[in-house]
Amino acid sequence: MTLILEALDYSRPIQPLFEQATRAGFIHSIFPKALNIVVDDSLFVLLSAELARMPNSARLPASIMEQLYAKLSPGAVVRVGDGTLSIPIRDLSMHLPDKAGWEPVPVIAAHGWRHATVTRHAHLLARHLAQRSQQDGLAPLVKPLLLHQETRETPLAKIALPLLRLLLQASRERDLANVEKAARGLAGLGPGLTPSGDDTLGGFTGVLALAGSQSGMDREANKHLVEVIANAAQPRTTLLSATLLAHAARGEMAEHVGELLMALTLPGEESATVLQAAERVLAYGACSGGDTLLGLLLGLQAASIDQHVARAGTSPAPHW
Repeated sequence: MTLILEALDYSRPIQPLFEQATRAGFIHSIFPKALNIVVDDSLFVLLSAELARMPNSARLPASIMEQLYAKLSPGAVVRVGDGTLSIPIRDLSMHLPDKAGWEPVPVIAAHGWRHATVTRHAHLLARHLAQRSQQDGLAPLVKPLLLHQETRETPLAKIALPLLRLLLQASRERDLANVEKAARGLAGLGPGLTPSGDDTLGGFTGVLALAGSQSGMDREANKHLVEVIANAAQPRTTLLSATLLAHAARGEMAEHVGELLMALTLPGEESATVLQAAERVLAYGACSGGDTLLGLLLGLQAASIDQHVARAGTSPAPHW
């Protein structure tokens, strides 16, 4: 007897995948609270309801995810389309709920990033990130990149630091050749399904994509720049990272990241709220949260939120 499930919610970008004709796919990887599924060149994820939404996710009750983790393994065949995800080996079928999907693009345009408050919040976040005890990944590079401080040199950091400096400067100057060079070097840098270099690129790319909605910003130039980053990274990293970078290039961010970006629209005295949102980002993964936050901060620098500086034809200072 087929077990029929309804997802608790889903992200708007995965809806077209379910609306197309049924196609075969497979389970890419599985964890206690997440199940990654590949269909054609697309990857989407089933998440436990305990986790924040991703731009390519549907969520199920935690108890169901525990059962799937116990009974499934990578490589198992699935079929997706005509409104349904089916897993024949377990005689299981899942459909999306009959309601609008969650929108992963934060509504920055409705509130706006104001230079003075964003600068204040960003400086706070940079110092907060530098004070964290986490030493893995690229997060410690916030010290030399944005705070004029030294940090412990690791093999990963030694490779990444000049590439991040190049990415920041080339993005400000709209030097697409060097943007591509930096993205190619950072893509796939580090271990895991989403290596540190990709998490940092994702945060950076998402901010630039969303900055295009700000009054006075060059929307088309930003769009072209983030596409260069995503396209350069795609063949050099994991399928999951490439998928998330493609979403970031459209401004589609994970729920916890979007909440932090929205917090940047709050008045300067709301620093406690901003730090609480940052903690939710930092709690994600072993070092993915810190790497993503570093990318967000670098993206804010590259985006030149200060419109008066941008119009004057000068670059903002590289440090707060």
